[in-house]
Amino acid sequence: MEYLYHGSITEGITELEARSKSHDSEDNIVYLTGCIPYALLYIWDETHNHTPVKHVTGWVKNGIVFYEEQFPDQLKTFYKGVSGYLYYTPKSSDFSMVKEREHMYSTTKNVKIGHVLFVPDVYEELLNYEALGQLKILRYNEQSEKRQQELIDMMGDFILQSNCFHNQPVQAEFMKRYFTKSWEKATQNK
Repeated sequence: MEYLYHGSITEGITELEARSKSHDSEDNIVYLTGCIPYALLYIWDETHNHTPVKHVTGWVKNGIVFYEEQFPDQLKTFYKGVSGYLYYTPKSSDFSMVKEREHMYSTTKNVKIGHVLFVPDVYEELLNYEALGQLKILRYNEQSEKRQQELIDMMGDFILQSNCFHNQPVQAEFMKRYFTKSWEKATQNK
């Protein structure tokens, strides 16, 4: 049987509610993935990471999950010591593939959970998938100086376009804390 997965820090989910906004319509939907390591990236601990806004810099290409760090040790910083749950549901005709998003599925219906797995340390579990070749981590410290600068500039532009999160103090603090060089660039150019 083929399964789809959903990662969450929340314990005891028996049904996933269709409450995410679709990118293509006004519908509320549930997103799931066919790749376990990608689902693990969505086990986001807002207390640990100092924001409820998930900052997931991953994607799936040719069945492999890629994760690009935008600051040194980003993956470890966000996921080391974080525990959560991997929810499974059987894949069915209720699910549609998400356009231009490999291994991503959605449905407008609520989704009953078929199985759940407790993940004691998301970071360690992600490293296991890296060892299996199912996750490729693009570590910031292993990137060229040029690519590191591109990442700093990209996040600096994002911060600037977001008006330095002027009316979002929690998100502003998150950016200052983790994207220090990008924050400095953005605030100097403001």
